[in-house]
Amino acid sequence: MINKLVFFKKHISTFAKICIVCVMIIMLFGCGKKEEPKYDIYENHDISACGIDDPLQNIEWLKEYCTNIKKTQNYLSVHIDLYKKIDIDEYFFHIDIRYSQFDDSPFFCELSWKNCGGEYILGLKCGVPPAPEIEERYRDFFKDKEFVAKLFHSVKQ
Repeated sequence: MINKLVFFKKHISTFAKICIVCVMIIMLFGCGKKEEPKYDIYENHDISACGIDDPLQNIEWLKEYCTNIKKTQNYLSVHIDLYKKIDIDEYFFHIDIRYSQFDDSPFFCELSWKNCGGEYILGLKCGVPPAPEIEERYRDFFKDKEFVAKLFHSVKQ
């Protein structure tokens, strides 16, 4: 009877130690504060466009847009590239936003083009089939444009 009691106490003690270790592991890894997602951010300030230096800082709508993107952080990636019309100093900003396909959104990306004044020129939402006339406008739009530089990107790590 004494052997059974010692055996029982020994196993209960071991079981209690295992439970304590498991609770500590759960508290350490499972119940901690949820970390905010981290983003890799790139900004190109060494460029001139639209008749000014550093469009990211000196074009108000673009500066506000990038500031809001950095605050919002509800996307997988945002890329802003600078294009210009071939042989003419007319610039365009290509904005490409990618979302998770698992969000409630019916689409998972937005592509838009804006001019120096921030006016919307053309756009497309991925995941939603575009009308044929939109696809045609995109093809026509690209015919006389050339890539100048990557201005901004923010990518979820």
